[in-house]
Formats: sequence, C-alpha cells, structure tokens
Amino acid sequence: MFEDQRRSGAPVPGVQLRVLGGFELRTPGGAEISAIDLDGRRLLAALAVGAAPKTRTELSAMLWPELPRVSALAALSSAKAAVADLVTENGRGLALVAEVTVDLVEALRRLREWQRDSGQALSVTAEEIATLGDDLLPSWSEAWVEQERKRFHQVRVHALESLCRRLTQAGQPESAIRAGQLVVDLDPLRESARRALIEAHLAAGNVSEAVHQYDTFVELCAALGFAPDAELRSFFPPSPAWPVLHVRRPIHPGYAVGRGVRFDAPGRRAKVGAGAAVRG
Repeated sequence: MFEDQRRSGAPVPGVQLRVLGGFELRTPGGAEISAIDLDGRRLLAALAVGAAPKTRTELSAMLWPELPRVSALAALSSAKAAVADLVTENGRGLALVAEVTVDLVEALRRLREWQRDSGQALSVTAEEIATLGDDLLPSWSEAWVEQERKRFHQVRVHALESLCRRLTQAGQPESAIRAGQLVVDLDPLRESARRALIEAHLAAGNVSEAVHQYDTFVELCAALGFAPDAELRSFFPPSPAWPVLHVRRPIHPGYAVGRGVRFDAPGRRAKVGAGAAVRG
C-alpha cells in the first residue's frame, strides 16, 4: 500500500510514527513500513521531535553537520524524496503531513493535560502511566537526538512527580505509586521523587515498602560516594508511620555519611518492616 501511494502521490492516511522506545512506522492497519532508508528515517524522526517546522538549512545542518552546506542540502533533498508522501513543505519549512500521528506528541499532550486539568490527572489509568516509561530513540546517539531526549526526560519527570503527589493527596495511592515508581526508575537520585514515592507507599499502608525505598536511596548515595544534604528523615512529612522510620539500627560501626546518617544492611529491611507493622 505504501509503495502504491508513493507512486501515485496520494497522502498516506493515519500512519503511526513511534519514536519512544525506538523508531517504528506503521500503516493504519498496523503493518510496519520498512521500505525507508536510514536518511529517510532520520528526517522523519527529526520532524517528529520538533515543535515547529524546520527550514531546509536548519534540517540539513542538524542531520549532516559533517558535510559542507551544499552537500548537506543535497542529502536532505534525497531523504525528502524517499518519504515525500509523509512530509510537507510550506513557507515556514518542512513538517510531517497531518495524517501522520506521533507517539511523542501524544505523550506530551497527555502530560500537559495532567498538569493543567485536575480531572484528567485523577482519572489517569495504569496503562497511560506505563506508556511514559520509554526514552526517546534510546539507541540513537546523534547530538540532536540526545538534546531532545534530555528535554523529554525532564518534562515527564516533573509531570509524573507532580502527578504522584496529586494522586496521593486525592486518596489514590496505588496510581500514585505507579507514577512515583516510574519517576524513580527514570531518575534514581531524584530526592523529591523518592520522597513522593515513599509518601504514596505510606498512604497505601505499605510501610515495609516505604522503608525499603528509604534504604535503597541511602545505599545508592553511599555507593556513589556522597550523601544528601540533610538527614533523610527530614524528607518525610509528619505521619502516623513516622516512628517506623526511626527504629533502624546501624550495623556498620563507624560507617556514617553526612550528618550522622548511617546505613542499614538490606537484610534488616524485612524485619524492620514486619516488626513495625505488628506494633502498629
């Protein structure tokens, strides 16, 4: 179907372009479109991650920075010809045709809605949260991809952490845990995200898991040779489960980090969590 439409010059309706987790182009029926060379894929990806149309000069310099300007523009023209039915050009520059849907655009739209609309945020599903676990073109190492990957990473980390807190406050700790865990997986050293996840676990009554998250964070800091600026217990708000986080006893004599924070052995976590739960 794709080749027939390319020869006829007809647009391809409903083509799905995936750039999260890898590059993939599919027809409306779900069949993968593979008859595109590498430069054509790179051009489509560059247009997919951009927020606005890009001029030929901008695109050629971005995609072929090692080539002279004339050669880069020629390479762009060749790449555009290979995907002519998926790309349009107007006075502002090149862009994907409206019939192409991009998963990154949908993901960013969803994140904006969650931040703007409380109703949308509180009705989020586990599946919607899970779709945000993939990085942008993870196997691509080009400079422009890395820049866009970092930008998307920051946007979703901030939005998911905010979502985690809002869901906890709204009495939906299980969904909050899913969002918080995803943020922690994306950025294990993000202190505010770890705190949000711990608060969600405490709200759900998962005391032992909250303690486990506490331990994991402290031990990760120790392994990397640094400690938080203040004792980790200062990250937690007042809570009925607060005493649980104080029953820990150091088992590494003399090994302290920062302001007296000591590290417990992983083997004590289950005992601490179970004992605290019984006392509660």
